[in-house]
Amino acid sequence: MLKRSALMVLFVLALCVTMLSVTAGSAWAHGHTDVGIYELVIGFHNEPAYAGEPNGLDLFVTNTETEEPVNGLEETLRVEIIYGSSTRELTMRTQYGQEGAYTADILPTAAGDYTWHIWGDIEGTPVDVSMTSSPDTFSPMRTRADFSFPAAEPTAAELGQASQTALIVGIVGAVLGLAGLAVGFMGMRAARR
Repeated sequence: MLKRSALMVLFVLALCVTMLSVTAGSAWAHGHTDVGIYELVIGFHNEPAYAGEPNGLDLFVTNTETEEPVNGLEETLRVEIIYGSSTRELTMRTQYGQEGAYTADILPTAAGDYTWHIWGDIEGTPVDVSMTSSPDTFSPMRTRADFSFPAAEPTAAELGQASQTALIVGIVGAVLGLAGLAVGFMGMRAARR
């Protein structure tokens, strides 16, 4: 009887460790930075992040002195996303049902490193923070082809080649169809004579 209960305890402990490692892994997929007495946790809403998939900002703001989430910042903070030389300001909004949590929707179209730039103020404290994806912050944007199963999705170059081939085949078919109509029309005229 003791063996069975010892095995049950070991099973429960293993389950708890597994759940903690999964939870901790997702929490570590965001970068942390302090601005005055406030901690900002920044990342992508969906991580790992894939190009071509809807995503967005995942921002959590906490007052480190009170350990309380900070609400109402959608009115005082602004956000933009940066990729290479491209920059786009987004509309920040609260995350439904979460205190001190904010998001801004985006559909990233290219793989690589992105930067979140957040500025404005938190309860009178000036904020100007930029955070770029890295192993220490949040995940870079990846291609879906890297993780597709059982067959890899076609790359953009492969899709472009396939569409170009389809266009050529379509044009050749249209020309042959017109030629067939012309030959048929000429045959009908010759038959009438």
